[in-house]
Amino acid sequence: MLKTVLIVFLVMAVLAVGGMAWAKQQGYCSAEGHTRLITERLGRKLDLNDEQQGRLQAFADQWREVRGERSTNRGAIKDRIAGLLSAPALDREQAVALLDERHQAMGDNKRALVDAFGDFSDSLTPDQRASLAELISKRMGHRWGRSHWAH
Repeated sequence: MLKTVLIVFLVMAVLAVGGMAWAKQQGYCSAEGHTRLITERLGRKLDLNDEQQGRLQAFADQWREVRGERSTNRGAIKDRIAGLLSAPALDREQAVALLDERHQAMGDNKRALVDAFGDFSDSLTPDQRASLAELISKRMGHRWGRSHWAH
């Protein structure tokens, strides 16, 4: 019995490590790879034609650009937050200014992001739009804070 349990455990461990190595090699462990995986899955699920796939890719590129801009400033923002929190009293004006900067940065990008998604969405057939709405509603309710588009 113990021998069987050990063999099963060993096989499961090998499969898990192999799967993780494959995913990393394929690039699915990065944010860019995750976005690629999502666009591929949506393309299959919605049966997109070439034009629609191109519009989805344009939206994904725009999304990646917005995320990239946010991540390049992340270190400086963490330092500013740490500075605010290490002071004897919270400088509320600085905290509000920091929040305003973050909202402004998102505000600068939101029009381009919405336009790219709108172009993709407008290119879909009514059946594809209904399928997309269903996929989104199913995926939004899974686990808090995690995207499950790739599962």
